[in-house]
Amino acid sequence: MDPTFLVIGIGNTLRRDDGAGWLFAQALADALRTAGAVVELILQQQLMPETAEIVAEQGAAQVVFVDASVEAETVTLETIPDESASSGTSHHVAPATILAVARRLYGAEVNGLLVQLPARDLGHGEGLSDYAAACLDEADAIAANLLAGTMHR
Repeated sequence: MDPTFLVIGIGNTLRRDDGAGWLFAQALADALRTAGAVVELILQQQLMPETAEIVAEQGAAQVVFVDASVEAETVTLETIPDESASSGTSHHVAPATILAVARRLYGAEVNGLLVQLPARDLGHGEGLSDYAAACLDEADAIAANLLAGTMHR
């Protein structure tokens, strides 16, 4: 059976590099599909508690969250550690909280990974900085690592 992935792109395409999460998620989903994986792609401006229900309903073996971060220096792929479901609020919900809620409330058996992309310009406007745009080229490498079950840091 082909591997199954739920790719969740997080960001706002009207805030320059914050839109990199959506663009990278789309490129990652395309690369995984090309390799034969079954992929569901969801794009959200932010994670909300209701995202846990979507995660549970999809039933994917792996959930991959993709988000831009001013703290990231390079594209990273890391396992999301288990977390208590109590740390989220309606204004910011972490991927670990989404997974904890999906497990606890819906009985989902799911593993989560986080791809973080460097963000340098979060000003108003469309389009990515040159630095963020160059990182989109790494989608194929991240897809290969996901399919091989390895981490890319």
